[in-house]
Amino acid sequence: MKMLAPLLLALALAGAGTVQAAPAPAQPTAAVSAQDAYKLGLMYRHGTGVALDAGLAAHWIGVAARGGLAQAMFTLSNMLAAGEGVAADAGAARRWLEEAAALGYPAALQELAMREPDPRQAELLMRQAAHALQHP
Repeated sequence: MKMLAPLLLALALAGAGTVQAAPAPAQPTAAVSAQDAYKLGLMYRHGTGVALDAGLAAHWIGVAARGGLAQAMFTLSNMLAAGEGVAADAGAARRWLEEAAALGYPAALQELAMREPDPRQAELLMRQAAHALQHP
């Protein structure tokens, strides 16, 4: 099971056709990096080289988010907000959005700015997003 994500990723990127979905492990494995888990989650989310599976997409993107990957945190936030592959959970969606913003992820900062009722705070968040875009 430790080699599942890299193997699926390699097969899909090599153009080996659609591979069958395998059951997700109960716990993240040390053999799967956050970046690889995120790529695998996106593959399941979009059906790229694997069968479309929102549940597995949410699982692997969650592994990547828990691994500290800001873009995975942002994507998981959106999935939780929409109930895509997981039960909708506005509180958890907000927490992941804030985690991604705390890491300086521009899209998360912009999203928080758009939701911010205080115009001064919203402007500050937008400035932080603009700065983050200039310094990836």
